[in-house]
Amino acid sequence: MSETAQKVAPRDLEEASRVLRKSESDGHTVLFTGGGTKAQWGGITDPTDLQISTGHLNVLISHHPGEMTAAVGAGMPLQTLQTQLAEEGQWLALDPATERHGATIGGLLATGDAGPRRLRFGTMRDLAIGTTLLLADGTIAHSGSHVIKNVAGYDLTKLFYGSLGSLGLIGEVIVRLHPLPASSATVLASATAHQATVAAAALRRSGVEPTAVEWLDRAGLEDEPTLLVRVDGSADGTAAGSARVAKVLTDEGLSPHVLDQDEADRRWAAVAEAATGGPDDTVVRAGALPDRSPQLIESLHAIADEHGVSASVASSTGLGLHTAVLRGSARAQADVARRWREGVETLGGSCSLRSRPAAVADRLAPFGTPPSSAALLRAVKLQFDPLERCAPGRFRGWH
Repeated sequence: MSETAQKVAPRDLEEASRVLRKSESDGHTVLFTGGGTKAQWGGITDPTDLQISTGHLNVLISHHPGEMTAAVGAGMPLQTLQTQLAEEGQWLALDPATERHGATIGGLLATGDAGPRRLRFGTMRDLAIGTTLLLADGTIAHSGSHVIKNVAGYDLTKLFYGSLGSLGLIGEVIVRLHPLPASSATVLASATAHQATVAAAALRRSGVEPTAVEWLDRAGLEDEPTLLVRVDGSADGTAAGSARVAKVLTDEGLSPHVLDQDEADRRWAAVAEAATGGPDDTVVRAGALPDRSPQLIESLHAIADEHGVSASVASSTGLGLHTAVLRGSARAQADVARRWREGVETLGGSCSLRSRPAAVADRLAPFGTPPSSAALLRAVKLQFDPLERCAPGRFRGWH
């Protein structure tokens, strides 16, 4: 984004539509912003002429507790939404690390951001059942509805999921809700990456349904590598569930114990902290099959040690997703991220940059090898944004 970009915060969708229509006639490039918590995800965009904020599209438009759905302005912070939904004993089942920094509903759909509980509830791809979108030419389009089993044709909601603002503006989102859990229990066990991977597989086989299974390395919690397993539900259900989790972990040779609530809150806050970095750090997100996790994590630490870089990892062990934070010189961070990405791809996974200092961005592309669907992604981009005005450069290297 250019420092000289005109900044606009439309009061409603009609105003946003007018702004987009004028920007098209003027030939201006556009960047869409929400809470700004994931502005660096993917490629750093080229300087743009116009910045459109969803800051005023920030209200709970409607809430149907009986149907467990809500329509929400894209600029509404998740934290604010959760507070309002809690009055009816409901919540949007997302817990991203960016929530405490002001992540918005539209931003969560546009980026695919989610937290540890995605193991049980999924992401906005699963929870968003409808959207109102503004296309690059200002057209207002609707997709989905409050009916969870709606079987409409072209699913624009899923198409815009993870699009990073490159296809158009998300104006409103209809989401399905869940009952707010009455109780939560967290089981902790010291575990290496290999032990955590084996334990997560054992939990899957056992029929236990935890809401989150997370592993942090030594740097993450400043002590030994730790596995955290969360169970939500009724008081009786969480007590029984945590006991079953503890038994599974014990059978796998670990020494688990159930945390008191204050300690559990501290540990989960550490998980969120481990997924973010400072202004001079590089944050890399990698995904591969869960059974590849030990090899993936061991290779990162070996590469980081070679380059004198500090590397910490937070892993959603049950899903094979890993967030690494690199600290060191910009050149060394870029070298570590590049080599690790090559290794992840060799294991059949993928790797992308989240936040990083400018000196790292100058040295390293945001994404790795283009997927086989790159041509299709390019075709979709040109269908929705034929003049390529929206978030130019966001998917640099892919299209």
